[in-house]
Amino acid sequence: MAYCPKCGVSVEQDDRPCPLCNFHIPKVNSDKKVETRKFPKASNPYPAHFRRVLNRIFIFISLLMFVAISLMFYINYELEGAFTWSRYSNLSVLAGWGILYFSFGYIQNYFNVIIGIAVISLVYLYGLDSFNGELEWFFPLAFPIVVGTAFIGLCYYSLVRSLSVRGFNIIGFFFIAVVLLSMWINFFISSHGGEVNILRWLIVTGLQVIPVLLIMVYIKYGLPERIKRKIERKFHL
Repeated sequence: MAYCPKCGVSVEQDDRPCPLCNFHIPKVNSDKKVETRKFPKASNPYPAHFRRVLNRIFIFISLLMFVAISLMFYINYELEGAFTWSRYSNLSVLAGWGILYFSFGYIQNYFNVIIGIAVISLVYLYGLDSFNGELEWFFPLAFPIVVGTAFIGLCYYSLVRSLSVRGFNIIGFFFIAVVLLSMWINFFISSHGGEVNILRWLIVTGLQVIPVLLIMVYIKYGLPERIKRKIERKFHL
């Protein structure tokens, strides 16, 4: 409802002029939106700055590694007329560069990180074993250990994420994963060295499991709540 500015009588919005005093009422555009001042969009420039710094460091390290590989190849060929020891050194440098790539956070997905590191490890170990002219220990030893480690790591991450594990339960799941990994590695090392004694393997496995179980039971029931809360705050569990 509008009002006449002269006599104060109420008028319709479209009445021109006032029906009582015949005063001309100015037209007011009521459809015009009132502009309000908005706060500027909040942004944190630190992550982008930190990412640029990491990129520069990674590029600098990559250039140093490329120069080191070139020098080792050149020195090895000049001294011996063939690539002998430089193959081992340069393969190690390349594997280290691959691990460094994942460490600098260029791959965010943990599944891809675990699989990528496993692939780099397999390529590295295959190269070391094949340089001798024949594969002696890669397939019976290195391959199952690396694949088993990656599989246990993927299972651990999947369980922690799907079950929304928090607090000291994360440590418990981690101890279980370490025990399973120790059992897996011990089995293939024993089988590679000779015939596996199942009874002996079970005893060794049991001796590995018992301390872990005792530690988990103590943390769950024996550790004071004050110490638990302090550790959780300290390590953001």
